[in-house]
Amino acid sequence: MKTIVEQTNQDLLIYIGIVGILLAFLFLFFYLYRRLCWILSILNKNPENSKKKTKNPGLIKSIKNLVFIIMWSAVFGMILFSGLFFRAYSAFTYEEPVAKIITQTLKEEQSTLVKLIHLQPDMPTEQNFLIKGDQWMLEGDILKWENWINFMGFHTRYRLTRIRGRYNDVNEEINKSPSIYAINNKIDESKWKYLYRYGDKLPFVNTVYGNAVFQNNDSNNQYLIYVSNSGFVVKKIKKED
Repeated sequence: MKTIVEQTNQDLLIYIGIVGILLAFLFLFFYLYRRLCWILSILNKNPENSKKKTKNPGLIKSIKNLVFIIMWSAVFGMILFSGLFFRAYSAFTYEEPVAKIITQTLKEEQSTLVKLIHLQPDMPTEQNFLIKGDQWMLEGDILKWENWINFMGFHTRYRLTRIRGRYNDVNEEINKSPSIYAINNKIDESKWKYLYRYGDKLPFVNTVYGNAVFQNNDSNNQYLIYVSNSGFVVKKIKKED
């Protein structure tokens, strides 16, 4: 389904559907106009206007024209519905790959070398981090638009802020030294501080919040990090046999 949606020109379907529906209304207007003129000509018994009497459109021809208008409306209505459906499906299942993570466990206990490969042009290409713990965790900020804004084609705004280690045991999390790294030291904090404080009051913004994804520090695994309409998503890359 997702492949079909991606290969479909949603905007073209919507434009074709709208034009077709508008033409259907135009056809229907002229259809009703001609019948109304014919009825008025029958009701008008003024002899002076008898020569201007509107021609009888005919019952069979009228039915044919009406069926044509109905079929035309149905076809282009389906095209418009398909375009809107594909647009909605694409908007609410949207996932954009933003980073790739490769893990390699080290001999040191509970230590992992995590390679973070950014898939966005405004970030460093590759960064390496020594992560201590059972899991790695990637953190960031999310600005979620209102649903109808997503439908219009605007996608979730985000930023990746830090990567850290995470222990499964809470006591280890408390007692052992953490490993936390900033991903980008050049981030403009003032903008996101403003969004956190006033984001819910801004037009078109649904919410602003922090989000994190984490996975096990298993050796030689690869993960893709996506941003969706609801936040970050992590998916393991399956190894080829």
